[in-house]
Amino acid sequence: MLLCQIVGVLLMAAAAPALAIEIPDSPDGTVRAVTAAVADRHPEVLWQALPPRYQKDITELTHAFAGRMDPAVWDAAFGLGRKATGILRDKKALFLESEMLQATGDDRRRIEAGWDSVVSVLDSFFSSDVTRLETLKTIDWERFLSTTGRQLMSQAAEVSKTRGDNAYEREFASKLQQTKVELVSRDGDQATVRMTAPGEEPEELPLTRVEGRWVPTEMAADWDVKIAAAREKLASITDEEAAQGSAQALALIGMANAMLTELEGVESVEQLDQKLQGMFGPLFGGFMQPGAGEPVVEESTSEGTDS
Repeated sequence: MLLCQIVGVLLMAAAAPALAIEIPDSPDGTVRAVTAAVADRHPEVLWQALPPRYQKDITELTHAFAGRMDPAVWDAAFGLGRKATGILRDKKALFLESEMLQATGDDRRRIEAGWDSVVSVLDSFFSSDVTRLETLKTIDWERFLSTTGRQLMSQAAEVSKTRGDNAYEREFASKLQQTKVELVSRDGDQATVRMTAPGEEPEELPLTRVEGRWVPTEMAADWDVKIAAAREKLASITDEEAAQGSAQALALIGMANAMLTELEGVESVEQLDQKLQGMFGPLFGGFMQPGAGEPVVEESTSEGTDS
């Protein structure tokens, strides 16, 4: 629903300084400010709307995680993403003529139109601060959202525009801008607001005031427990467990890397189809078999029929 869409933007990571967005003290004013800023492609508002203690918790956990993470695994994992992105860019023509894409039917035109934009989004993400462990140890999430976050939101909008229906602007930004926010009730640090987006049933969202910021009550109720559990989990990982996990991760990444190396070497559509069939055929059954996207025509015979 709408709230889930807003939170989802936080995970998407126009270089520009963070915009200092005024967060009203009222619960309904807070929701209006957040939805308006996100619609205007300022995801940093999601950080600014958090209570200072929550910001501190997230920052400390991020830095602690980066300190415990094996640099070899981190670099290999994101290196794999960069390699895959490069293949999508360099082998675009072959992919678009492959049986896998042909089997998508009418969707093929939209996939082709949005191909370069998707690759651009991937390029931006895999070159961002989160892909470098040393940077993650000192990352400033507000700055990350105001730079990489804004850039990815803009690029995602371009991807949707290439689909021909302008889905991003019509179904996301415009909907946020037109969402009606009403205060249902307020009792001290507890409140409920009603959000009504165009074409959707109204949703009531309980909010709790924490350090001068209104956040979803469900988040406020679970925050301390979940943060404590995350800290305990990080602290409880032994060096032996970390080493074992790293070995397993590197083995899986190595297998995936070998598959990508095979794709890097293809020079024809036939070779690409053969590689894709070998890699993914068992997962998709007959979908990737030659002629999978074509209608089946049954031949009739006179044998065994009545005259």
